[in-house]
Amino acid sequence: MKKIILNLSLLGFALNVTAQSCVPDTTITQPGHYPDQLPVGNAGQYYQETVQFNVPADTSVDFNGNQVTANIDSIKVLAVNGLPAGINYTCNPVSCALPGGKTSCGLLYGTIDSTESGHFPFVIPVRIYARIGGTFPYQQPDTIYSLSMDVNVYTGQKRILQNALSAYPNPAGNELFIALPFSAYNAELSVFDRQGKRIELPREREYNLLTLNTLSLAPGMYYGEVSDGKQVYRFHFIRH
Repeated sequence: MKKIILNLSLLGFALNVTAQSCVPDTTITQPGHYPDQLPVGNAGQYYQETVQFNVPADTSVDFNGNQVTANIDSIKVLAVNGLPAGINYTCNPVSCALPGGKTSCGLLYGTIDSTESGHFPFVIPVRIYARIGGTFPYQQPDTIYSLSMDVNVYTGQKRILQNALSAYPNPAGNELFIALPFSAYNAELSVFDRQGKRIELPREREYNLLTLNTLSLAPGMYYGEVSDGKQVYRFHFIRH
């Protein structure tokens, strides 16, 4: 049983630019948020990041002066205040009612305004919907202060492009195909796990297509970067 008022530091965000949505990583079973720290953004550049979060199934609440167990039905995200100008958010589920005992995700996306820079602490008001003793409905407001984002000052340099290429299928099986906007023979590729550890994967190159052999990967979320020497293209995928 977790005290949630909480480890609701819990928000990690993943995305799909076209659909402006994210895919929950169901391999996450421990309550918390992933990644632990949001990547740094750059003013004037496109940014997108998925926050995966696993909401506890129950918590301890103060009810009539007593600490009692409450089963969490959902935690409703009411707003995300303090975002840099140009950044939006969405959730999966789209209602932003994050179910208890399961993994959900949220997406931060957008082009950061060129005038923004510095440290941006988020203020996220939520409402907890729970049942005391498994039956008595209970609601409680709360606020998450633990999520923040840093933005580098605008430099006018060429931007880092998030998910500007096509990586499929996602979730991936034993192979991941990456369709590039340039020749695959000139591509420099790096793949990382959720902890930022670099992973070497067998690959094949043909025209504008990179084919990765993902057979050795454990189920979970991974991040990648492909560079043509001028711009960096970032993407993510889930290995099921």
